[in-house]
Amino acid sequence: MDDGKSGESKVLEIRGYREEDRGALGRLGALAFGGSPVEWEEYYDPAKNPRLDPSWVSVVEEDGEARSSATVLPLEVFVDGAAVPLGGVAAVKTHPAYRRRGYAGALIRHLLGRMRRQGMHLAALWPFSHAFYRAYGWELVSESIRYRLDPRQLATGPEQRRIRAHRESDLPQLARLLERRAARHPLGVRRTGGAWDRALKDRELAVYEGEGGAEGYLLYEVSDRDSRRTPPRILRAVELVAGSPDARRGLLSFLASQDPEVFEIVHKTSRGEPLHPHLGSAHLRMEVEPEFMLRLVSVEGALGHLRRSPSAPLVLRVADDGLPENAGEYTVGPEGIFRGSGSPHQVSLDVRQLAQLYAGYLPAGRLAELGLIRPGSGRALRLLEELFPPGDPWIFPADHF
Repeated sequence: MDDGKSGESKVLEIRGYREEDRGALGRLGALAFGGSPVEWEEYYDPAKNPRLDPSWVSVVEEDGEARSSATVLPLEVFVDGAAVPLGGVAAVKTHPAYRRRGYAGALIRHLLGRMRRQGMHLAALWPFSHAFYRAYGWELVSESIRYRLDPRQLATGPEQRRIRAHRESDLPQLARLLERRAARHPLGVRRTGGAWDRALKDRELAVYEGEGGAEGYLLYEVSDRDSRRTPPRILRAVELVAGSPDARRGLLSFLASQDPEVFEIVHKTSRGEPLHPHLGSAHLRMEVEPEFMLRLVSVEGALGHLRRSPSAPLVLRVADDGLPENAGEYTVGPEGIFRGSGSPHQVSLDVRQLAQLYAGYLPAGRLAELGLIRPGSGRALRLLEELFPPGDPWIFPADHF
């Protein structure tokens, strides 16, 4: 992966993906991220990676060799409960011998321009370096809480009697459960059938059977750890989706029933859905971890996805040093969105802080206290709080890209 910007004045040739690139990009992926070249070659096979559109893979070629590559996965995410397009920037990598030559930066600028031209107003990624991607207009908009639990720290209950192994016929109902849950989280990814197949690969699925069928599920995987450590195995609860309180209690009781001499439970939750209410004690191992970064590729387009508005017109004076086309004034109000100033109530802010507001990651009042946004008046700040209420941005781990 290219982690520097030196030499970016050099004009690089960026081209589209060709089928004959698969082997070279497989080797690049193994060098940059680990795993085997064969596994990475499968990443570029749409039959095995249903989210991949080869036309969104870009390659830097030099002296007849693929030196660097980046991919945009054409995804859908939920904004105000409706699915909208999002560019999932992934597999950004450079051969180790050719790093710090500006290849990754050139690819990122190229992809931002293409997404903007094709009406993809939002882009997200998991960064190798927050500072690197901040330079191109991304900002952190999500955190997770990772728990490491002795099974005895979770409560058991009679609801566990309704847990069973999943059946193939459960999948449509599980997909509906996930879609309802994901739509409650700003920027939750919409999972298609092919992506479900990928999420289920090499994992187990426990289902809570309610009166009307599947009412919740737990996607999990089991792995061995260093033989010198105890307990010797890890049960990783990848995704817990419950359609009712009983379903949640039953699924957590399933985790509590594991043998503490054999298993440690590892589970990651969104910041807004901690496990603490379900634990006998809050004294346990937990870590807060950064999640994904968001970029507003088109400010006007992204604001157009919102199904809400402030009670009076508000002007957003947006600075964007990465995409100058975004910089300027936007009036947002009950009558819609337009470029230009149409209200005395104004807020000046950078596109990065606008991304944090858009995701609901940080409240407007807190950003103002930190000096990261500049409301022109108390009324302007209150209108901004109406437009961007706090939320719980989250992409389920099985949908990471």
